[in-house]
Amino acid sequence: MKIVKVAHNVSGIRVNSTNPGFKYTFGQAGEPIEMPENHAKKLLKNSDFYISDKPIKKPKKVSQINPKQEKPWLQELEEIKGIGKKTALDIQAVYPTKGSLLEAISKKAHIPFDDDIVIKLKKEFIH
Repeated sequence: MKIVKVAHNVSGIRVNSTNPGFKYTFGQAGEPIEMPENHAKKLLKNSDFYISDKPIKKPKKVSQINPKQEKPWLQELEEIKGIGKKTALDIQAVYPTKGSLLEAISKKAHIPFDDDIVIKLKKEFIH
């Protein structure tokens, strides 16, 4: 299969190939992209597209940033000083996610635990 370089007179054009599932985007006017010859046949019928002999600009590789891994909710509760495994399990039973606890705290809803535990939770999650 022969590969050709096709360019367009206008920038920012997106086109579909004759084969379903193939889409091409022309970034800058006159800047060619490579595609199989059978895909280019339909495009070349339009006078705005042409075969180019310019070199292809290779895109810069952008390193992927790994998202910060969040701790499991139970582990996060257990790491609060003064809250043990049993209390953390009790909190998790009432508030299965961190978001549900934060919502209860922000709405000033009654949190069904001892006052010292409630103070520790508010101190930890409200800055």
